[in-house]
Amino acid sequence: MSLSTAIVASAAMEEGQAAPAKPARQTPALWLPRVDSLAEFGLMISRQLTQCRRYGGHLSVLWLEAAPAGAEDDATLAASASGEPPAADEGEGGAERVAALETRSQLMTAVGRRLRSRVRGTDMVLQVGETSFAVLLLDAGLREAHLVQQRLAPALNSPYGVDTRMLQVRLQMGTASFPEGGLRGADLAESARQDLRRRRC
Repeated sequence: MSLSTAIVASAAMEEGQAAPAKPARQTPALWLPRVDSLAEFGLMISRQLTQCRRYGGHLSVLWLEAAPAGAEDDATLAASASGEPPAADEGEGGAERVAALETRSQLMTAVGRRLRSRVRGTDMVLQVGETSFAVLLLDAGLREAHLVQQRLAPALNSPYGVDTRMLQVRLQMGTASFPEGGLRGADLAESARQDLRRRRC
């Protein structure tokens, strides 16, 4: 039995006890769950890691960091690094920052949807914080994760339509595999982030 089959079967048994099964198409296919920290990500994938240990399976984490391309967007990201909303008395500058942050949010939503549509239905895709994404690749070792990364790069780096504009992103990716990259979800995510930083240098 493959790891993905075991996880699907296990999840179906648990959910079947709580409520009648729903057709898969009733769930919006391109909606992404969001977590705000590596610790939350680790909790989200704990079931998959447990199944991996039980059946001796493989899984990999693909970590993506996206940023709007352009000097104006860089300034917006730097200004909002504290996470605090613009003050009401900032006037026109505050309104521009609010609009820029809303545009960034819409752009990240578009990135997440495209990412979700480009991976397998059995892979888990999460948004982590404002501008990061994690993909849990089931039954995939490091070699397979690198192949997925190479396939995703051109698709995700293409322009995105946001409102009436076409926007570009700067996208960087890193990978890590269980168990070499860590035994816990947060450790795997951190290993993938370190791989991203190494590629950035």
